[in-house]
Amino acid sequence: MAKLTIRISTNGSEFEADGIDFTQVTPQQIIDNMRGNLPDAGQGMGWKMLRGSQVVDQHVTLDQLGFRDGDTAELMAKVEGA
Repeated sequence: MAKLTIRISTNGSEFEADGIDFTQVTPQQIIDNMRGNLPDAGQGMGWKMLRGSQVVDQHVTLDQLGFRDGDTAELMAKVEGA
């Protein structure tokens, strides 16, 4: 199990998520679990996870995306379908 720091791009707030199995969890699962804590993304927009400045595949495990224990991921509102 590992720790991932999640930064919300719109307001700069950060959350630490401990006990994540990077070989099982996807960005989309994290976003789905955080829905109640995320600001409104805006009409026609949805939340996406970034690694650095790159939007990652939301349905691939964190391990496959190259995330490691202690890394920071950013959530950014993006136009859906983009």
